Amino acid sequence: MKSAALALVLTIAGTAHAEGVPECRIRMLRPVADDMGNHWPAGKVLPVTIMRRDANGLSFCAHGGSCVPRMAGGQQTAALVNCRPGASIGNGDYSLVPDPAVMGAEGARRFRSADAVGNRLAALGFSNASIAGWSQAYVLHPTSQKGRLVGQALAGSKAALAKMQAIMP
Repeated sequence: MKSAALALVLTIAGTAHAEGVPECRIRMLRPVADDMGNHWPAGKVLPVTIMRRDANGLSFCAHGGSCVPRMAGGQQTAALVNCRPGASIGNGDYSLVPDPAVMGAEGARRFRSADAVGNRLAALGFSNASIAGWSQAYVLHPTSQKGRLVGQALAGSKAALAKMQAIMP
C-alpha cells in the first residue's frame, strides 16, 4: 500500500514535469530507505515538495508521500538538484523554492505560479491528487476550459468551484 501511494505521487509529479511545470527534485547519493520502507538506489532522482527538520535530522518529503533522510550513517544520502530551502511553513517543515540558476527563470516562474495556485486550491479543500492537474491547467493553459474554470474558482465563483470538485476533488 505504501509503495502504491508513493507511485501515485511520483506519477502525478512526473506528469507535472513532463507538461512543463518544473518540480523540485533530489538525487540519491547513496542507497537509502525512506520512512515508508522503500529502498532507493544511488543516482535515483525523486520529486520532493518540502524539507523537514525533526529529531531524526533533515529529510526531503514528497507531498502526501514519503520522506528521504538527507543523512544516514553519518554520510549524505540525498541532495537537492534544482531547488533550495525556503521559509518555514511550521512544525519543522520548510518550503522548497526554485533555484533559477538551475531551473531557469521561466521554469522558476512556472514553478512559483503552480505552487501558489496549488496552495490556494489546498485551502479550498482540494485533494493532493487533484491539485497538480488543476494547477498545471491554470499555469500552462489558462485559456483552456480547465484553466478558465480554475481562474473562475480562484476569483470566487462558487459554481466553478462546485464543478471542479465534481470533476476531480
